[in-house]
Amino acid sequence: MDYNEEERPILPDHLYRAILDQTFDGINFVDDMRRILYWNKGAERITGYSFSEVSVLLCPRDDGLCHIDQEGNRMCQALCPLLSAMAKGEQSQKRVYLRHKRGHRIPVDAVTSPVYDDRSSIIGAVQVFRDATEYEKAEKASQVIARLAATDSLTGLLNRRAIEIELEIESNRSHRLKLPMSVIFGDLDYFKLVNDQYGHQVGDEVLKGISKLLQAGVREYDRAARYGGEEFLVMLPETKAEIAEEIAERLRKSISVWKLIHQERLWPFTIT
Repeated sequence: MDYNEEERPILPDHLYRAILDQTFDGINFVDDMRRILYWNKGAERITGYSFSEVSVLLCPRDDGLCHIDQEGNRMCQALCPLLSAMAKGEQSQKRVYLRHKRGHRIPVDAVTSPVYDDRSSIIGAVQVFRDATEYEKAEKASQVIARLAATDSLTGLLNRRAIEIELEIESNRSHRLKLPMSVIFGDLDYFKLVNDQYGHQVGDEVLKGISKLLQAGVREYDRAARYGGEEFLVMLPETKAEIAEEIAERLRKSISVWKLIHQERLWPFTIT
């Protein structure tokens, strides 16, 4: 049955509350005096705090839930999304971390909206939040899988497939923006003799040692990769050839020093 606004039945307040208490999400209402006037059963379940415990607090507050954002910033003052919604009249969505009554942090996905009265004046803000623990676990697992797929399991450097993808992206970017780009390619001479005479375990130690030197010796935006067995590649975005030569020579010297330090348990090898 269709109703116009005048005919629409009005439910009593206690029935609205009963309906909202059945939702999976937490629902929190703060008025323009910063008082917490509504806190449903979902909010109690997610946070461990009952309405009687939070109703005595003002928002923002320096105790209780003590929200922080993904960068670790406290959100109980200037960054409070409830106060921001009332001040700007805008809805926001954000993942935040609240402190459970037992002391541990819980990630929640929160949607915060201003609430208006019949005269279109803002009278408060409502926040609907959902426990994001399982989502965050899945996201972290996905990130780990993606990282493992892109890195060499022995050295931790990017693997050949990953660096070739990045090379294509950076090459296209360099062409489009007319920026320089350089690549350093090197391999260890006589490395097969190392594996044959000292065993693969020693060979693996060398590869890991060289990889650490490469990671430490390049800039934050450069990319180092294990291209093959004993072959390494370093991608240098926005870098002219003469600068790349200087970086390559610095890396070669650091590897030579590393070889001398470990001379007793290593072997004659060079990098080209």
